[in-house]
Amino acid sequence: MLQQTWTSRCLMKFYAVVAASPASWESHKIAERIEQRILNSNPVMEAFGNACTLRNNNSSRFGKFIQLQLNRAQQMTGAAVQTYLLEKTRVACQASSERNFHIFYQICKGASEDERLQWHLPEGAAFSWLPNPERSLEEDCFEVTREAMLHLGIDTPTQNNIFKVRRKATSLMFGRDDGQPFS
Repeated sequence: MLQQTWTSRCLMKFYAVVAASPASWESHKIAERIEQRILNSNPVMEAFGNACTLRNNNSSRFGKFIQLQLNRAQQMTGAAVQTYLLEKTRVACQASSERNFHIFYQICKGASEDERLQWHLPEGAAFSWLPNPERSLEEDCFEVTREAMLHLGIDTPTQNNIFKVRRKATSLMFGRDDGQPFS
């Protein structure tokens, strides 16, 4: 678990305990649900916002702001998480020994044969924007990301739409722009 994730979790747990009235089991359960939902967002944010850099295999390339929402009795009633990419250029360009965002490797390594067909990802394809695919990292776990997306309410059809590589983009990645199928 990332240090920032661990710190966020500790602070939320502390606040949930301090803010929840000892007599209010309901407010404690609400705080726990909110905390769990925020924590479930981490694998998704890491997959889409972290990359392997020269210094760190799981370097955060995004910023995150967590706002806890309280009622008049200072009990946690909700939360909002705002994220923003710090390094948008990573999608198109990385240093020679670095990798792109984790999600691209997760998809290529974790997609089933049927998903690869549905998402227009030929088996064994080499993508110019996906350097160092032979490196395996703990962060390459696609199932963890997909499960977290389900917990956040992103259903399987929506996930499939997110992971689908558009035909024009796929053609350009392989140096073809004639729209013909790959052989």
